[in-house]
Amino acid sequence: MNGHCYFPPLNGPVDCSQCEAENCRCRGMYQRDRRDFSYTSGRCPRLPDLRGFVAPEVRRAYAETFMLVHAEFSEGNLELTVTIPGSKRYRKVYQAKSGSWYFRAKSREGDPVRQALYINGFCTAEGITQYMEALHTDYCILRCDLAGFTV
Repeated sequence: MNGHCYFPPLNGPVDCSQCEAENCRCRGMYQRDRRDFSYTSGRCPRLPDLRGFVAPEVRRAYAETFMLVHAEFSEGNLELTVTIPGSKRYRKVYQAKSGSWYFRAKSREGDPVRQALYINGFCTAEGITQYMEALHTDYCILRCDLAGFTV
């Protein structure tokens, strides 16, 4: 995280004392850490719902804090793109034969590399598709992290 905004963990309790929003209407509500509630029903507006959406007023700060994979299911195909904080460009996400997720990038020397990703909780495209089908949605946002290696 960038240290400017507090975003609660995806699993676990929300610590309202760390949040800089002092007039939050969800502060102290018992359902503030329930991802199956909408932010208008008392979920912390900085905690993403099950589809990965946060309240509209914190979306820009959320995208500037985390690497996000945008998953879209259309015409029978799953398309994954990643956004990187500080970059305006969306990059397509692929899966190697080894099962690793990656996107194409350039090394410091300018050579093309396949930068590996960890998509939190998902090892296969079928897993993402099943998750989206269970939520009855064709678009969701998933957090991801850079792996320390290239494919």
